[in-house]
Amino acid sequence: MNVLLMLAQAASKKKTLTPHLALNLADCCAVLTKRRWPLIGAGVPLGLFLLLVAAWGIDSLVSGDQVVRNVVVDQTDLGGLTKADVVNAGADLTARLSNQPLTVSAGDASVASDPVTLGVSVDSQRLASDALAARRGGFFLLRPIRWLGTFFSEESIQLYYLVDADKANRATAELINPELTRPVDPSLVLQGDMLTVSPGADGLLVQDGALAEALTTSVEAGAPYSVNLATVALRPDLDTTALQAVADEANNATDSSIRIQVLDSEVVVEGTEVRSWISLDTTAASPDWVIDSDQARAALLTRFPALGDDRQQARFDVIEGRPVIIPAAESVVCCDERTGDLLKAGLLAAPEHRDEPNDDNEGENSQDAEVDPSLRSIRLEPAIAEGDEGVAELESLGIVEEISSFTTLHKCCENRVTNIQLMASIVQGYIIRPGEQFDLNQVVGKRDRARGFLAAGAIANGLSADQVGGGVSQFTTTIFNASFFGGLDFDEYQSHSIYFSRYPKGREATISWPKPDFIVTNPTEYGILVWPTWTDTSITVTFYSTKNIEVFCIARDDSLVSGPDECDKTITSTSQGECTRWTTRRRRIFPDGEIKDDKVFAVYRPGFALDCNGNSTRPTTTTTTDPDAVSTTSGGEGSTSTTDDHGTTTTVATPTTTTTVATTTETTPTP
Repeated sequence: MNVLLMLAQAASKKKTLTPHLALNLADCCAVLTKRRWPLIGAGVPLGLFLLLVAAWGIDSLVSGDQVVRNVVVDQTDLGGLTKADVVNAGADLTARLSNQPLTVSAGDASVASDPVTLGVSVDSQRLASDALAARRGGFFLLRPIRWLGTFFSEESIQLYYLVDADKANRATAELINPELTRPVDPSLVLQGDMLTVSPGADGLLVQDGALAEALTTSVEAGAPYSVNLATVALRPDLDTTALQAVADEANNATDSSIRIQVLDSEVVVEGTEVRSWISLDTTAASPDWVIDSDQARAALLTRFPALGDDRQQARFDVIEGRPVIIPAAESVVCCDERTGDLLKAGLLAAPEHRDEPNDDNEGENSQDAEVDPSLRSIRLEPAIAEGDEGVAELESLGIVEEISSFTTLHKCCENRVTNIQLMASIVQGYIIRPGEQFDLNQVVGKRDRARGFLAAGAIANGLSADQVGGGVSQFTTTIFNASFFGGLDFDEYQSHSIYFSRYPKGREATISWPKPDFIVTNPTEYGILVWPTWTDTSITVTFYSTKNIEVFCIARDDSLVSGPDECDKTITSTSQGECTRWTTRRRRIFPDGEIKDDKVFAVYRPGFALDCNGNSTRPTTTTTTDPDAVSTTSGGEGSTSTTDDHGTTTTVATPTTTTTVATTTETTPTP
């Protein structure tokens, strides 16, 4: 057609045509006229293709930096987004992933979390690269056709993830490993009287890298997400062998009693008790034993009840039958914060020469001896507390009223009365704190002439004999009954082997040094003030606290009565050979409604120098004591009893361990 136009334009300019040209033009027109319709039919598809190519080219030019339409990932359409937009879409997909639960199982633990917390994120950069490349590749001439297909179908691309190994390791350390069985370090424990090593145990551990590797597999598999991790054994930090060396050193350092001095006062403490203050220090490169200052000070506080003068002690007094706190300008107490270090240094110091003990001084007869000079001495420093602080501490104990009292009578003006009153004066003002044991021998100490105790009647092996400190068992019986009616727990006591009419049958106790002892525990949340008083012919022990335990005696018909006089009527007796056992049953009702029943008893011989078989116990030579021979037997009916060959019985109202000193003799008793 363009050719025809050109010819027409030429004709108009020339006006005339040569015959030859006119002939060619006519032929050409004839030819074109004959072929026009076939050319038009072939040109339509070509034209459409050219239009498609043009449209594709224009669209590609306009959206060259955008994702082709209908490209999707995880149900999110990325079509038309720029690279930055796709990266942001990847961040949104990561946030969506954080809402997907993931369970981690390892060993005996199961931890609920999510993939993102554990270190998983969408690989946004790869997502952007893959999205921009989608539907843009392939043979050049086919690209317009593929472009046309984007209007009618979607193309999904793969979502890839990254796992932050450092974050996964932190999650392992903070979320997973704490839930696994932890290793148990070997430790120092007091077993019996000795420090021993309690063996440790392996724990479980997920190693670094394990979680990251497992997460990659889990997230690629798709929801629901779960991970199972292998564990390895985790050894304890402490070595048992090294710890045994520590225990051996501590046991060797505390293999004997020590004398502790504070200002002008001193007490003897058994090495076995010091071991109960020992703990393990693992802060240094190697484990070591230390003495816990707080435990030592708490134990020693009551052993030094009267440091300084009266002006330096906040204390109780009893005025007109009521406990009253007397303030002090300042209080001097045992001991300061260096107590643990001073005790350990003293125990590890080279010991001074120790004289051989005198085997002739045994039992109560040795009470007139001086304190063993061979004992290792350790001096501690006192602590000064404000007087007001002392008052506040006493006020917190709730000591406001009488809770029990008991009186026994005696003749006037005998040596035994001096001993009883001296013991009472030592105990007066002692406070049994909540949950604390009251050990009469520890509080009073050894009775000897240097402290003013006199020789008086006592019983040894069923025989009556004068001993220094004799007669103080009457004080023990009196405080025993105050404890009974005050609701205290009986931890250890021993009754007399011979009955004395000044005591309630079976409700009494004796004492000697160092055994038998009298030990009770305060089971209440209040302190108990021990306040003995005396006259020329009587000794009374009164307990002051807050009434919160109801105490009854259980009669033969199981009815309940209260008070000493009524309880005396409930005492029952049974025969044990030639001996007689006298029993009192007690019921205590605690504030929370708990009921505890127990009983106290004594077994009396038929007479002096007789055992329960009626045989004589009178020795023909001196009997000596072997302090290393100890036996304990369990008695029935909620008590523990120990009876020696001569019929002496130790009774404990609640299950406990009672020590009986075995005896040996060179000859047999006289028939």
